[in-house]
Amino acid sequence: MRDVLNDLTTVATHFDRLVAEQATRQPLPHVQTVAESDLAHLPAPVAHYLRRAGVVGRPRVHNFVVEMQARLNRGPEQPSMDTAVLQVSFVDHPTRLFLLRTAMHGLPVSGLHQYSDAGARMEIRVLGLLPIVNASGDAFAHAETVTVLNDFCVLAPAVLIDDRFRWQAVSDEATTVTFHNGEHVVSATMHFDTHGDLTNFSSTDRHVLDADGVRWTTPLRAYHEFGVARLASEGDAIWHYDDKPDWCYGTFTISRVRYNVPTHELPQAKHLTEIARS
Repeated sequence: MRDVLNDLTTVATHFDRLVAEQATRQPLPHVQTVAESDLAHLPAPVAHYLRRAGVVGRPRVHNFVVEMQARLNRGPEQPSMDTAVLQVSFVDHPTRLFLLRTAMHGLPVSGLHQYSDAGARMEIRVLGLLPIVNASGDAFAHAETVTVLNDFCVLAPAVLIDDRFRWQAVSDEATTVTFHNGEHVVSATMHFDTHGDLTNFSSTDRHVLDADGVRWTTPLRAYHEFGVARLASEGDAIWHYDDKPDWCYGTFTISRVRYNVPTHELPQAKHLTEIARS
């Protein structure tokens, strides 16, 4: 059987093209540093979280690259699949390119979640050719705006100083954030522990597919320094329902995060091979 890790697929080719397009569209500007004054308008728990993340005195974030290992399942009681993930995101015009590669019933599976001003789409293919999931449309783009907001909160907290976010204090340990991106406006509640770390993210704006619940949460843990910021290195993705038990469909472990990556250093899909083997 051919090496799953070296199976360059239609999905991978699409990923490489989209990364190149966005790198041309969103070249790195002159990068300024986050100042303490940039946090002045934030609710106290959020400002404290950003300070603990170490964003003050570090560069503002315009793009970021994340390498992850995930365990995903297709439904409650279904077996988990070890999955390598490579994500490239751009901030100024929010764009999320999330590439995964795994195996299902012994067959190689590739997936691409893409989000940009043009909309959102999720495609999952077996053997790089046969589609098993193909979701798109306005409702899907709205739901994926929540995912982008989650990425900013969890993976690139320095972005939260931007004026596209609106804040409402809930308590000393919770704050509601509303993210405006064009016609899509979504909200979530950020939960913090007594130390000031973000421990959960909860939103009711992400439902779009039949299997989706009424509320989506991403509990977080295992904070450590990645060199660019102090971030949670582990988290879950959970759907909550009114009429049945919760479903944790994914557990993610972050291995590497990079900010403001120059165009010539942005990864291609083939880098997923190294992530899978790590």
